[in-house]
Amino acid sequence: MLKKKMIVMVLAGILCILASPLAVYASEDDAQPPRASEYIRSTSVEIVPQGNGTLLLKNKLGATTIVDKLGIITLEIQKKVGGYWQSIDTLVTDDYDYNTGTYIYDCYYYGTPGTEYRSYVEFYVKNDGGSETKIVTSTPKVAN
Repeated sequence: MLKKKMIVMVLAGILCILASPLAVYASEDDAQPPRASEYIRSTSVEIVPQGNGTLLLKNKLGATTIVDKLGIITLEIQKKVGGYWQSIDTLVTDDYDYNTGTYIYDCYYYGTPGTEYRSYVEFYVKNDGGSETKIVTSTPKVAN
């Protein structure tokens, strides 16, 4: 009888061990920071008034790693018409860099002093068969 109880207890213990989840720990070599995006690390879109209606548009795109292709699908300048932003000019379409992790595109727009403008940029990153786009608008600025 004692032998049977002992066998039952050992088998019950083995079943408990097999049914329990095992803790798994990642090594520091496998650690990666959490990302909201698989390909795009950062974007920056800024308008800097230069005087006489001239605006400097500064655009920067950072990828999470070196990628096959990154750049701008479209860069448009917009102004507010009747309370809504309306695209009035397309400054860039399909401009890309290849095999890099950073893309920078600066350009000038010659507007009208006293008019409020913003830029609308659609960024693009492609790598290893996957891709991602992100639309960013700048903070509106008045051309001086």
